[in-house]
Amino acid sequence: AYAVIGYPEFGFVRPIGEFYTYHSFNPTTTEWWSGSPNVVTGLLWDYRGFDTLFETMVFYIGVVAVAMYFERHVSLKKSRGMSLIVRASTRFVFIFILTSAIAITVFSVKTPGGGFQGGSIVAISYLVVLIALSRGFIPELGLNVERAHLVKILGLIIISGLALAPIIYSMLTGVQAFALQNQPKPWAPFGFPAFLGLHSLSGGNIIPIQIGEMLHVGMGFTIIFLLLTLREAEE
Repeated sequence: AYAVIGYPEFGFVRPIGEFYTYHSFNPTTTEWWSGSPNVVTGLLWDYRGFDTLFETMVFYIGVVAVAMYFERHVSLKKSRGMSLIVRASTRFVFIFILTSAIAITVFSVKTPGGGFQGGSIVAISYLVVLIALSRGFIPELGLNVERAHLVKILGLIIISGLALAPIIYSMLTGVQAFALQNQPKPWAPFGFPAFLGLHSLSGGNIIPIQIGEMLHVGMGFTIIFLLLTLREAEE
């Protein structure tokens, strides 16, 4: 219902939508076209192709990591992990992987990336721990299925809270605003600050939403990995 309410009036096309609709498959102005009669496909793989490419790469790497784990699935349950050198280096690599996940999420307002990519990398960081140090090391990091569920719910709360904030503001003040609205519009003046300080772009609500998505996706995949590696005694 909020999505329907949030749509602009029928017959109105925002300038950026008009640009892509007009130019995506227009043989008379090939300077800007994607050459695809499917505008959505043109957007995904041409106008924002780098972002889609990175999403595909993240998914591929995730699949490879899962396949790598399943090759060691049986032995991991019976061992204390891999060699001492691998276990020692993994403790450092884990921090760098998490840092990369946060950077890819936060800086997605300026560079390719996003919450899904960052969340996938978070999950891969815990998968690396499962492979190198064994599942028994995960609780030492302060994480289990129940806590992962709570963090996952927190991510959803962040996303839904920011999505509904404009509607709540509109109800309290009478100023027109729409669900998931980010920047002020001529017909709806509500908006989140676009800058932090004088020159640092914040993207309005984009960064916190991406962080919520990172928490949600990262913990979702991590829960799956933890459940897949349950020992019979734990089941």
